Amino acid sequence: MYEVIEEPIYVGAIFKGNKIRPRWFIWNKRKYPIREVTFSWRDKRGEENLLYFSVSDGVNTYEICFNQKSLNWFLSKVSIEG
Repeated sequence: MYEVIEEPIYVGAIFKGNKIRPRWFIWNKRKYPIREVTFSWRDKRGEENLLYFSVSDGVNTYEICFNQKSLNWFLSKVSIEG
């Protein structure tokens, strides 16, 4: 079950051409490594283009979002195992 978070985060990502590969993110002063990107998709909210990534740190799954207009990252949802 996912918990909706919708909080800003810091993300370390590799930008190559038109592709983005998130590598880690910082949320609540803790750094989370991204071991796997399990899925990605695009969405639009008005004039804003949003890129979503479902990522895993090897234990839990997170949904992070990159707003291409504001250039900000957000943690949208968290699914914690256990």
